[in-house]
Amino acid sequence: MSVLTAKNISVVFGGLKAVEDFSIEISEGELVGLIGPNGAGKTTVFNLLTGVYQPTTGSITLNGQDVTGKKPEQIVSIGAARTFQNIRLFKQMTVLDNVLVADNGSRTYSVASALLRTTKYWKEEKAAREKAMALLSVFGMESLADATAENLPYGKQRKLEIARALATNPTLLLLDEPAAGMNPTETTELMETIALIREKFKVAVLLIEHDMSLVTGICERVIVLNFGNILAQGTPQEVTSNPEVITAYLGE
Repeated sequence: MSVLTAKNISVVFGGLKAVEDFSIEISEGELVGLIGPNGAGKTTVFNLLTGVYQPTTGSITLNGQDVTGKKPEQIVSIGAARTFQNIRLFKQMTVLDNVLVADNGSRTYSVASALLRTTKYWKEEKAAREKAMALLSVFGMESLADATAENLPYGKQRKLEIARALATNPTLLLLDEPAAGMNPTETTELMETIALIREKFKVAVLLIEHDMSLVTGICERVIVLNFGNILAQGTPQEVTSNPEVITAYLGE
């Protein structure tokens, strides 16, 4: 079953087509890589799929619903969550609170119930906390729940951002350069984490990445973008041996 279908989406900025006729279909639990040179339009594609930008042409369907033109928060509620190139945590908040904020939509108690601290309020807050701690345990971070986010090592900040995205219960997780700034050991650990969360949470993953060892190590399918157009797509082996891809991106 398809989780995401984008058909012929394009976007124009000041007369320049940043992305042109981009199409993609991602099935349940699939892990797809989006690669290409800097400035190829990869993050623009993410922004289109998540409602940050509105496509000039084309359509986007998520979990059977047309989300073309919808706002980011609406798309999150329908099942897509993302991370960013530059980590965007609530740096002054604790690790636990960063995850709890993302799961805020699951609470159904009223403002009055929160003010009066009713039984319903405490029950839902307890459930949310337990869910957040369970998410942190997947990443081996439960012992850091009370730590301030900005004090975490870089690799753990990346993991926290992914945990926060998963707190929204997505069926599609979009990761924008998750290995950026990581050393080889952290990258290997990240690969294992991505594989684990796909299996554990049954979530499809679309990731932008320049680290080809990560891309070829975990992706089942790879799409190559160049100057806003799809240059090639296929298995990692097919893409990395494609002469056009080698010339445009991978080097001789």
